Formats: sequence, structure tokens, C-alpha cells
Amino acid sequence: MNTIQHQNPNAGNAATPETSQIPERFFDTRPITALLAWVKSVFDYLGGSREEAPAGMPFLASPLWLGIWWGLMIGLILLFCGQTSKFIYIDF
Repeated sequence: MNTIQHQNPNAGNAATPETSQIPERFFDTRPITALLAWVKSVFDYLGGSREEAPAGMPFLASPLWLGIWWGLMIGLILLFCGQTSKFIYIDF
């Protein structure tokens, strides 16, 4: 099998300036994945698929907040209800 090898102008150097300036923590994705998992759990709770609020958000478990949230959702549904179901009657 043929393999293509690119010519590196800095082949003799141990570390190129481009790679030596990037810290190792730049490639660490653990904080990002933890944040995304937490955001997903917040959206799961707000959508009703989780029973308990995620850690760090105790105010989401209050009945007042849930009433406000679902009231806003019902208001948005009523606001946009029927916007795409226009009936057009054409008499030939």
C-alpha cells in the first residue's frame, strides 16, 4: 500500500514554535463535557424528563418557578398557535 508522507521543513527540530506554545490544558475537554452535561440536565429538568433539579440550581425546584416556567410555555404556545395552519379555499 502506498502512503503519502508530507515533507516537514522543520524535520530536524524537536519542537516547532507552533506546537511548543500551546499548553496541554488547551486540549483537555473534561471541563467542557462536564458543563455540557450539566446544561443538558437543566434542559431535561425544564422539559419534564427529570424529577430532581440539577446540582447548583435549587431554585428550579420551587413550585413558584415551575408555575412561571410552564405559564410562559403555555403563553408561547398560545401566541404561535395556528400561525401555520391557514386554510385556503379555492373555488374553480
